Amino acid sequence: MFLRQIFLLCCFTFLFNIVYSQYENSFFDHDKYEKTLDSSHLKFHFDNLSYFRNAEYLSRVDKGSTYIGFQAMPYVQYSFNEKAQIYGGFNLRYDFGNPAVQSIEPYFKFTYDDVLHHNIVFGSLNGTLQHKMIEPLYDYEKAITDRFEQGLQISKPGKYLTYDAWIDWHDMIYHDDPKNEQFVAGYNVYLNPISTEKNKLSFNAQGITVHSAGEIDINSSPNSVEYNFAYGIEYTHFFNEHTNLFMSGHAAFYEDRSDNKVHGIIDGVGQLGVLRLTHKDYQFVLNYWDSHQFQGPWGEQLYHSTGNKSLPIMYDYRKMVGARVGYEVTIGKNLVFLNRLGLNYNVHPNKLDVTMENYLRWHFSTKKRKVNLD
Repeated sequence: MFLRQIFLLCCFTFLFNIVYSQYENSFFDHDKYEKTLDSSHLKFHFDNLSYFRNAEYLSRVDKGSTYIGFQAMPYVQYSFNEKAQIYGGFNLRYDFGNPAVQSIEPYFKFTYDDVLHHNIVFGSLNGTLQHKMIEPLYDYEKAITDRFEQGLQISKPGKYLTYDAWIDWHDMIYHDDPKNEQFVAGYNVYLNPISTEKNKLSFNAQGITVHSAGEIDINSSPNSVEYNFAYGIEYTHFFNEHTNLFMSGHAAFYEDRSDNKVHGIIDGVGQLGVLRLTHKDYQFVLNYWDSHQFQGPWGEQLYHSTGNKSLPIMYDYRKMVGARVGYEVTIGKNLVFLNRLGLNYNVHPNKLDVTMENYLRWHFSTKKRKVNLD
């Protein structure tokens, strides 16, 4: 009976040609090692993310990139009570081969949990890959290049309904600034009619808006507003605690509502297809993508119809087939190594893209201490 259900689900998925999956990315979660403290307690954290990511792209849209370096983030956590926590520190990014520090950003986050069954984050959001957006809508590289969003986030955990909504105030401007302000707003909603020990079925809707404008700047660039949204279905079967099979289907869309179109197109559509098998520390992923005039202002450029390698040339139709493997191992307490290899074949033209990734994440924290602020 179960094999018959799996067969029918696969037929349904491939008939509509919108299967989707990607890596499971909890390795990068911002709050992966953060736990609620007792009231009036203080704790020191140090989080390190080291990376060696090399993307050798031969296809005609994206030039590829190489990042080798580390991020170091010391910060403190203070608990007002069992619901309200505050975090403060800074994040430093240094790329090897560059004598200058790439960036130093303040890390400030206030969290308030279980407000009418919702969680609120103000300041540095639990964002980037933690939003669980599909890659055409959210660029995978932002885990390195733009790790922290800043703004307001509201999320709802739950068994049958979960969602995440946020606004990231990405570029602030002041009077006579030479650039536009930019903010990014997004949502990701899951309805889970089946959620058991063995099976999980989810209906998903997600979207992101990138708006660039300004009234007090002196930038002559026109205002712009671009939208991406996607709808899909996801299914996971858990064979045991070590092995699961994930399948899903999403159709992704692009719309440009700017007066002057950013890329000269009004809208586009894409379909991403993949299966993911997770067994112990390994992930095996197969993916297929085809699209027509698809752009993702915040998405991974590999899926675009035009990019930093081809601009302003537009390749209306894209077709790609990919295979990925990932290996994650815990070396010591809160010390995790992640290795990934991805191959992406472009059907037209006949080109191969290769991505090699190595990450090391280490998190250190002291014991909590009672603090008397009277």
